[in-house]
Amino acid sequence: MFSNRQTTTGKWLAYLGLWMFAAGFAFSEIIGIEGTPSLLRSASIPMIVIGLLMLIISNFFNEERYKNEG
Repeated sequence: MFSNRQTTTGKWLAYLGLWMFAAGFAFSEIIGIEGTPSLLRSASIPMIVIGLLMLIISNFFNEERYKNEG
């Protein structure tokens, strides 16, 4: 996922997207942690969606590698 082919922007998007997804998943009602504030509980679904979008978008930031044949 965090390969050498990605640019610096792609790597940043992937890392941030992964953390955003993990935070959204942790605060969602799926896990069922008691005592989670309602603000975090209501923001969990948008955080999951934004994290997934950032992970998908990071795949489009690839370095071009040209082979020298000659």
